[in-house]
Amino acid sequence: MKKILIMGITFILAMSSLSALEGEMGYFGGISTGIKIPTITELSQAKKASATTRHTLPYKENVYLSGKPELVEGTIEIRPGKGLDKTKGSGKYNEVYTIKAQNAEGTAKVTRNITFETQYIYEASRKQTTKISRATKWTEIIVVGGQTYQLDSKQSSYTKSILEDYTPGVTYYRGDIQYDAVYNQVAAQDGASITVSIDGPIYGYEQAFAKTETQRRNIAIDLGDTQYYIEETPTFTVHKDIQYGANEPDAFSLAGNYKELIRSEGVLAYNVIVGSPELYDDELIGTAQVANSPILEQLSIPNLTRIKGHPAESDIKKMYSMKIFTEPAARFSVNQAVTRQEYVEMLVRALQMPLPDPPKKTNSAFGAVGANTQNGEPSPFVDVKSTDAFYPYAMAAYNAGLIGGGTLNIKRALTREEMYVLNMRAVGLERLGIGTMGIYTPFIDDAHIADSAKSSIYAASKLGIITPSNGYVFPKKTVTKAECAALLGQFIDYLRYDLQKDYNEKMLMN
Repeated sequence: MKKILIMGITFILAMSSLSALEGEMGYFGGISTGIKIPTITELSQAKKASATTRHTLPYKENVYLSGKPELVEGTIEIRPGKGLDKTKGSGKYNEVYTIKAQNAEGTAKVTRNITFETQYIYEASRKQTTKISRATKWTEIIVVGGQTYQLDSKQSSYTKSILEDYTPGVTYYRGDIQYDAVYNQVAAQDGASITVSIDGPIYGYEQAFAKTETQRRNIAIDLGDTQYYIEETPTFTVHKDIQYGANEPDAFSLAGNYKELIRSEGVLAYNVIVGSPELYDDELIGTAQVANSPILEQLSIPNLTRIKGHPAESDIKKMYSMKIFTEPAARFSVNQAVTRQEYVEMLVRALQMPLPDPPKKTNSAFGAVGANTQNGEPSPFVDVKSTDAFYPYAMAAYNAGLIGGGTLNIKRALTREEMYVLNMRAVGLERLGIGTMGIYTPFIDDAHIADSAKSSIYAASKLGIITPSNGYVFPKKTVTKAECAALLGQFIDYLRYDLQKDYNEKMLMN
């Protein structure tokens, strides 16, 4: 009965399916804090989460119509619509963005409402979705410099296109926006208008421990006899930080425990290349920020006194606290080898790959459904039956593209090179090592690395996920439980903290 209970908890935790929600800042150069990542407690709730119909987030944006950066602050309301249905392969839905913001003095204001019709194609064989969106309804009023400007929706146009790429543990997306907004000055006698033309790329990703989005925008403002040109880079990041807290009272049953803090922040960097002659040099370049208070979650921890003082003690405790290690603490041995089955289960839990529905207890027309079938479908594995406790995890990994079918050798001990291959495949970054297959890697024991693993190991080294020991990577060495905690912890820290640097810090500095 205890085993069934543990299985049920891990099943619920792995049910969260990650899908990108591009546009958590909108598409007008503003910044928000993004939508929070769910906590472990939220993921473990038995009830199915209903689709949220709208999100309201704090928001900041620069208005440049006067040739000066006028910062306004308020809210953005996002109604993402029903989203895509992968079972249909193609379709469409509406997404709506409403922005209300002003400066502290009330002299600059933005009121904007835009509806996009988004059409999409999902290609299962490539695990990619292509989206194209056009504005079908767009109203906007801007107040700045003592003047009021109203959008001429008939003369304005907006289009954006996004490509989503689904890897086993991370959804990446890349897109572009292009729009021309024509504004008429309210109460103007000469009928003069202002045209704002904007284009630029969008990059982002979403995974269990963090998500980020960065836009790069080129802004050209044409007032007829005067032109302004601005570059800006809005970005937001949400990530889970993990910290250990030692308990202060001596008479306490626990020495301490870990906690996760979900932090979120938006940053806008801008550069006025050609602007109002009234601007001083120190006003041409600047940044704006918006942040939310972190969400705090205490993580439970088992009694692990047997590993006290071990070099991997903190890593092991983290794995148990995050529900990645689930075996009873009394049976845990730091020197025990990790099997291939165990490591696949760990990655499925850590990266929150969705588990399939449990098998239906039905009989086929020719008798009971066999042990190598799931809901009437044949199992893709030779050595994993549909009645095995590991089967849902194997299918989750298989459906996500982490493992293939056939013989998994589930009871065989995991080697370091196999671990690195699975890690790089999980985040879809093997391509960074393409070209090294059959060629030397920078490690002294390169000759012992299988050709099929070289690209993954080179990529992991390039990203800083591998820390060699005096130049050695020990590819054929069996991974122990203690080593697994340390190496998997290093991989998760990359997902928590380092992956985002390529999307915001690097792009903000360029």
